Amino acid sequence: MRAIRIVFIACLGLLVSCTSTTSQNSPYILNNKLLASYDNFDISFKKPRGSLLYAGGRAADNCQKYFDLDSRYEMDETIHNQSVKSEYIICDALKILSSSSSDHNKTLDFSNLGKELLSKLDLRSFPSSLYRASNENSHTLESLYPQYTSSDGNVAELNTKDWAFTLEVVAIAKINDNSYLDWVVWVLDESKSGNYRGYSTLIVYDPENQESYKAIAYP
Repeated sequence: MRAIRIVFIACLGLLVSCTSTTSQNSPYILNNKLLASYDNFDISFKKPRGSLLYAGGRAADNCQKYFDLDSRYEMDETIHNQSVKSEYIICDALKILSSSSSDHNKTLDFSNLGKELLSKLDLRSFPSSLYRASNENSHTLESLYPQYTSSDGNVAELNTKDWAFTLEVVAIAKINDNSYLDWVVWVLDESKSGNYRGYSTLIVYDPENQESYKAIAYP
């Protein structure tokens, strides 16, 4: 079992800073559901989940089978799979964090992550329902839909009459081979009519070293 505990310290006004009392190499985990799964890593990886269907009638029903099939076969493009995929973004994050590290020598402020996602994340850098709406001049949530977007802590949201789109920084860790911390981001991309659902995991590499954030879809 791997243990991690995140302690949030409230400061003046609305500013919230975060420190960790864990080992030097533990990631910062901001999502409670992911934190609980990470605390029980082996059990979570084998936990039964909804059936994800792949070519040839193959199906995954836990994280291990998901990664095995996803590396070799195409996932069926069905409404069923779109919905069930929400259960497997935990798997993506666990696998990413299993080979990551961190640095707990300094106190980090996580209170503005959502605002940064709104204003800096380039929606053209990963697949989503908003990809085609983006262009050279407008390609962030804030620039495309200023009247329908908001942020709270580590979450950025677009909420319209017909659509809900959420970006959440769920963990921060050193994922690539440099000294910068990277972000693990979950995307919830849903039509309110129920005819489209998209759930995915992104990695934003080296955000502190970028003016505009580029995300890479995982896996």
